[in-house]
Amino acid sequence: MTWLEWMGTSGISVPLMFLAYYALRRTKSVVEMCLKAYLQACAEREQRATMIAMAAALPEGGAAARFEEGQPAWLFYKHAEQGQPAIVTREAA
Repeated sequence: MTWLEWMGTSGISVPLMFLAYYALRRTKSVVEMCLKAYLQACAEREQRATMIAMAAALPEGGAAARFEEGQPAWLFYKHAEQGQPAIVTREAA
């Protein structure tokens, strides 16, 4: 191969390597963002299920609140009558 052929080959492959590098970086950041959102949703779902179970375990009915950043975020209420499900509301008072 002559030096002109090597220059032609590197003239195409170097930009392709840069393109592949930036595409992989972008893909990695998108995957990390999706994974973070998924894990956050799973954690919140698990916390909510725990609070519902705790409110359902209250023997004579009552309420349980969950606070986020010092403000009430969730209110879980159980009726005194048997057979009523625990009520969950995002607008905690």
